[in-house]
Amino acid sequence: MKKLNNTLIIGIGNNTRKDDGLGWYFLELLEKEGFNPNNLINKYQLMVEDAELISGFDSVIFVDACKTELKNGFLFERIYPAEEVSFSTHSVPPNQILRLCETIYAKNPRAYLLKIQGFQWNIEIGLSKQAETNLKNAFSYFVENFSKIQKFH
Repeated sequence: MKKLNNTLIIGIGNNTRKDDGLGWYFLELLEKEGFNPNNLINKYQLMVEDAELISGFDSVIFVDACKTELKNGFLFERIYPAEEVSFSTHSVPPNQILRLCETIYAKNPRAYLLKIQGFQWNIEIGLSKQAETNLKNAFSYFVENFSKIQKFH
């Protein structure tokens, strides 16, 4: 089993909405690769309460589908706490969860966002062919660079 050095990986999405499930499918691949399932969690969306969840970790990686065209079909980037937090009855972006974690719990986990480009969002289980390709490319990149990512902690 691959150790995650107190890193939480959150797959965001909905696997019944076609490519919106990319975050969840990414976590499935990690688990098959031998990553510790105790450090992997699926969420439909991020909520204010997730600030407490991430406060117990040194680092967090958010994985989510996106509709924006991305070079190579994915983007892995470091993210930082938002300057301001605005509340909604729906999802809260990762950078606002980081700000809440810092403000409420005085914790500032190192954070990354892996965006994977999706194409179809209708109600259906399974990925489009293009999204499947992007998922494989993002996963290969992550696994190849995992040890480098861990060294930053």
